[in-house]
Amino acid sequence: MSANWFFTQYAPARSVIENDLRLSFWKAGLARMWFTCTKATAPFECLGFWGDAEFSLEWEPQNFLLLKMKAPNQDLLNAFERVLRHKALAAYRNGGGSVVVEWRVRDGDARFHELETCGAIDLERLNV
Repeated sequence: MSANWFFTQYAPARSVIENDLRLSFWKAGLARMWFTCTKATAPFECLGFWGDAEFSLEWEPQNFLLLKMKAPNQDLLNAFERVLRHKALAAYRNGGGSVVVEWRVRDGDARFHELETCGAIDLERLNV
């Protein structure tokens, strides 16, 4: 993964986090991407909007990133993979029915096995 914001241990400053994310996506040509930080300590959380797509984002720097949305959105997935320069590990539905797309920095196989054994709904491996 190469997005600097994903590897940064931020001080708890919402405006700094929002600005870094926005600039990363805007520089990648995704000018309509907008983030609002809702949790400024790790794991960080943001609400996001891209056109009509609404999503949330949760990440722990240098460890994992979770993209959550109400329904599958291939364009949004492609946008995140483009910015991160890394394919997502897996997609599944959480208990509330939302789609979760997950990236892991290390131990992807172990995490995927964990998702299989815990009975993740509609689990799909994406980095094959």
